[in-house]
Amino acid sequence: MGGSGRAVLWRVLASAALCALLLTGCSGTRQGTAPESAVTTPPPAEVRVESAASTPDNSHASDRPAACWNPLLGRLAADGVSGGRIDALFVQLGDAVSPDPMGRKVKELYTTKFLRPEPQPVPPGQKPRPARPPMYPGVVTDENAAKCRAFLTENARWFSLAESRFGVPREVAVSLLFVETRLGTALGKGNAFRNLAAMAAADTPDMVPGYIAALPGADGNLDWISLRMRQKSDWAYQELKALIRHADALGQDPLTMPGSIYGAVGICQFMPSNIPAYGVDGDGDGRVDLYTVGDAVFSLSNYLDRHGWQPGMRRDARYNVLKRYNNSAAYANTILALADKVAGKPAQSAQPTKAAQPGKPAQPGTAKHKAPASPAQPVPPHSPGASATASAAQ
Repeated sequence: MGGSGRAVLWRVLASAALCALLLTGCSGTRQGTAPESAVTTPPPAEVRVESAASTPDNSHASDRPAACWNPLLGRLAADGVSGGRIDALFVQLGDAVSPDPMGRKVKELYTTKFLRPEPQPVPPGQKPRPARPPMYPGVVTDENAAKCRAFLTENARWFSLAESRFGVPREVAVSLLFVETRLGTALGKGNAFRNLAAMAAADTPDMVPGYIAALPGADGNLDWISLRMRQKSDWAYQELKALIRHADALGQDPLTMPGSIYGAVGICQFMPSNIPAYGVDGDGDGRVDLYTVGDAVFSLSNYLDRHGWQPGMRRDARYNVLKRYNNSAAYANTILALADKVAGKPAQSAQPTKAAQPGKPAQPGTAKHKAPASPAQPVPPHSPGASATASAAQ
């Protein structure tokens, strides 16, 4: 082979080697990158719900809610409440469902159903003692009445306007706010979103084992406990959705909203589902924010008006309407007694001796503290100091 032939051969061999090198490099690049068909990005309106059996991606673990929240997230997504913002909220809830909200409710319900002491018979020859109207201890005092009067003076505009519009006396309205949240100084020891999410997620007895173990005879009543837990979980789920939507309307982070153990919010302690039904923009800023005095006073007055309050109505009728706000005799009695003290009136017996009807019929299906037959019906505000049967879900 001549010199020119050898040169051509070397050029061919060099070109072949170069192509082989380039092909090897391209193949290595493709192996290191997943094909586009394997990358699935959920649309903004959806939530990617991981299977509890799937292997977590540790590199993104801090960006995803813990597996314990997946059933609740899936339910929210099916109802159109989803997206990265919802994921971020549940990431902040941590990797465990608190048993406390549901556990406390189970304890209350179980005690009322199975552990309430039987009434003692009156011994022969003795007359039964007249029953004292129940009342919250330490609330109806001169000091607390003075606090209420000072609060009325500081916020006279809102109480005057609300009284003119709805007919609820300012002494009653301010006394209700005192009983509910000590005039806004005791808005709840927890966060409404956290508590409602925990209660919605805890739907079986194994989610609250410590509380179940402490209930005498619980092993023989697990079917009843399971049924009641499912009912309360469904109730809390509806309230959780309402709270998310209310926070959206306000442009607020629900994790910054203080609330009761069962998720009531605001100075007047409304359950979230009652806000669109009875909330009023009292201060005219275009939104209903129950952490402001104007909106809280107008909203509670609207609720009482819608449930039968009328100017000049009898005391027993007032008692019955207040029980629609919180189904507790002690609650209604305490508010009426404190209102008398605020107004400088002598103490009166608040509790009627027999059932009395309010001055006008109440709106159907809107009891505040009694859980509705259907989760879609409005449910009530919760009073931190109220009895167990008067708290959020019965």
